Amino acid sequence: MRIKRAVEVWEKGMDGAPCGQWPLAETVSTVFLYQLFAPEQRVPDPDMLLSYFLNPKQIAAVQPYVAQEMRADQYDFILTAYGEPEGQADTPPG
Repeated sequence: MRIKRAVEVWEKGMDGAPCGQWPLAETVSTVFLYQLFAPEQRVPDPDMLLSYFLNPKQIAAVQPYVAQEMRADQYDFILTAYGEPEGQADTPPG
């Protein structure tokens, strides 16, 4: 099983609906993500397997690893991870 990461795209606001999922480039390192999100973790997640709401600073840091433009004025974003059996296509679920 390999871990894939993606950015969930949601309509703005607490009642926003999901709009899609954009893959994160495989070149992004777990260490980089952990450093970015560690300050808000109650329990350390060094493997970055949990999901995290992205604030504007985190959006800017993750943007180079996402092909689509991440517009915080238009959408809310959540970093997520999921498992994929070895040899599967590089398409996120959903």
